[in-house]
Amino acid sequence: MGLENPSNEGPDWKQCTVQGDQPHCTLDNREGDRKGILVPAAQCTTFRERVKTEDELKQLVCCPVFHSEPNCGRLSQYEEVFSFDSRETQLDQFPWTAMILLRRVRKIVCSGSLINSRFVLSAAHCFVAVRGASKHASDYRVRLGDWDLGQDEDCMYVRGQYVCNLQQPVDYGVEMIVTHGSFERQRRDLLHDIALLQLTVPVEYGVQIGPACLPNWSIEVPEIVGQNFTVTGWGRTKSFAGLIRKYKIEMMGRNVSACAKAYGLRAAEVPRIHLCAGGVSRRDVCHGDSGGGLLRREANHWVLAGIISFGPYRCGIPLPGVYTNVAYYLDWIQWVIDKSVKL
Repeated sequence: MGLENPSNEGPDWKQCTVQGDQPHCTLDNREGDRKGILVPAAQCTTFRERVKTEDELKQLVCCPVFHSEPNCGRLSQYEEVFSFDSRETQLDQFPWTAMILLRRVRKIVCSGSLINSRFVLSAAHCFVAVRGASKHASDYRVRLGDWDLGQDEDCMYVRGQYVCNLQQPVDYGVEMIVTHGSFERQRRDLLHDIALLQLTVPVEYGVQIGPACLPNWSIEVPEIVGQNFTVTGWGRTKSFAGLIRKYKIEMMGRNVSACAKAYGLRAAEVPRIHLCAGGVSRRDVCHGDSGGGLLRREANHWVLAGIISFGPYRCGIPLPGVYTNVAYYLDWIQWVIDKSVKL
């Protein structure tokens, strides 16, 4: 089955081919075949901004969505090593975890997750000022490959042996920051709290640095109640104080109604674009963790299911946290990446 591009503008999609009964299709362009999702144009960021009539919005299109790299979501080589502290991470665990800092001072602004060699996924509220002008992309830097903020060399005991990371953490400049066009910093529900940071140069992968896996595209209400999740970060990190090592916290998925009740979330789109998790006293994320990942273990890899958005004003009190549902935004993520190539 072939479907023509509904517009002659924008990307050079020549035709779409439906594969079986699934809503997947192939994008045939000058860069080679890429997989897409067959949806009405109204549901696809790439086409939604270009179509001009109601009929065109209803037309099926092959929507380009982000696909994770083959080596994404890598497990630690020490994954099964026992630790007396359940919060402790291994040296090479969660290698996509990024710190976003101000360029000229040693201050962590937010966290993020590396999704390919040029882009870091984070939260929009980290970069949009409540009042006045927001900082320029060049005012930030992204650090990858760090574990212990207080040491020049990252080392720990593993099975009785003293093991150290062979590479130093790497800082990357930020070329561009794109926040979702529908994000409004003044809203209490922080709808569409998602941002992409384009790095100035490609990242070199290694033992300590690698990309996260993203979930499959979906605009349905996610069912995560009772599922196990893990979040990572450095805790109360408005400065390099507090927990100085990368840590992890395990938590359970909740019905989004628990977060709606806790924070007065009333927008109709909340159940599809927000995830709700946690709520156990003293087992939650805190300042500096915003933009980091809510992770789900799947077989032999980790999947970045959510982006840390907001929670209780005081860290550690028993209220669940709100996370941006990554699966809902895979078309937006790919749209940003495709636009960056053409700039």
